[in-house]
Amino acid sequence: MQHYSIMYLKLVLLFMCLTSYVTGQNMEKSLLDKTLSNYYPKGNEPGIAVAISQHGQIRYQYAVGIADLKTKQKITEKTHFRMASVSKQVTAQAICSLFAQGKLKPTDQLGLFFDDLPLALEGITVAQLLQHRSGIMDYEALIPSDRTAQVSDKDVLDYIRQTDTVYFPSGSQFRYSNTGYCLLALIVEKVAKESFAAFVKKHLFLPNAIRDGIVYTVDSDIPNRAFGYHPKGDTFVFADQSVTSATQGDGGVYLSALEYHQWANYLLHKRFPEAVIQDFLGTERLPVKDGVSYNLGWFIYPLERNTLFFHSGESTGFHNIVYLDQQKDLVITLFSNRDDLLITDAFDALLAVLKLPKPMGPSAENKSVFGWLNAVYAN
Repeated sequence: MQHYSIMYLKLVLLFMCLTSYVTGQNMEKSLLDKTLSNYYPKGNEPGIAVAISQHGQIRYQYAVGIADLKTKQKITEKTHFRMASVSKQVTAQAICSLFAQGKLKPTDQLGLFFDDLPLALEGITVAQLLQHRSGIMDYEALIPSDRTAQVSDKDVLDYIRQTDTVYFPSGSQFRYSNTGYCLLALIVEKVAKESFAAFVKKHLFLPNAIRDGIVYTVDSDIPNRAFGYHPKGDTFVFADQSVTSATQGDGGVYLSALEYHQWANYLLHKRFPEAVIQDFLGTERLPVKDGVSYNLGWFIYPLERNTLFFHSGESTGFHNIVYLDQQKDLVITLFSNRDDLLITDAFDALLAVLKLPKPMGPSAENKSVFGWLNAVYAN
């Protein structure tokens, strides 16, 4: 009897160890807090909100710093940050909603939606825009140097109407493109016959109990809003908006840490299993480099029988990064309202503490994840 008791105890311990490994239960709050405080120790300057969820439940939170230096409002898990390029996954899912409704096809071409396009752009498909393989010009390079008014997605369309230049024949290679995602937002408006912001709110956010998250418009009232800042010497200067901060499809979403985890778990548990999205994330994803592919607003790295999804967002005053481990059903987010590069080492340190792999191949193992992404955006 004693022999069986010992064997049973060993099996229980083994199961606990395996469960701990699979579910990532090595999230020691004190160790994670100490790691992050090495990079963000001050509560009186712009800071960061960090959250980790697993199986749909928040398992760790860290928030430090000031969301608004004017009012001294503190950063919390409910603070709304500008997502910058993390927004692209929302734009992609808006497009996928129209696929599911039968109102749009991946093979539909730009010429179906917009008049007066240069011939080189008419045949670019929705799928090519989603995958950054359109070859279309970066709208940032087309903005007049003396422009001070903020650019809208419609302005982006006007800019590309004025040039028949492309970087390469559509579909032939990868080049990260903010222009493409602005056009995708306009396609949503054309097909759905409502504003992009309203479509996202109605079809993506409210059904997932995301009540305060929004797509930014000039008259937006954003509750618990974090404003962006830029370091200057020993202080920070207000740097919340730029000429390109008003476009929606490429970077205009505002979410809190808690809301983003609701969003990410919706993707993991409901959207990613859908057949059309599995195709996009599997056979239809486009190789980038270092074993990483791209589609639907995500950089995608297959790892044995697992898949890692990641993306960062960089804009005036904000730096963010998100990471999904599909097998572990794990989501990690870091949102900051300061555009220094502290997030680069902080994120890599967090992965190391959690014993999670970087989402790039061995050829990039010595590179930071945020730095790797930054280089891809720079083309």
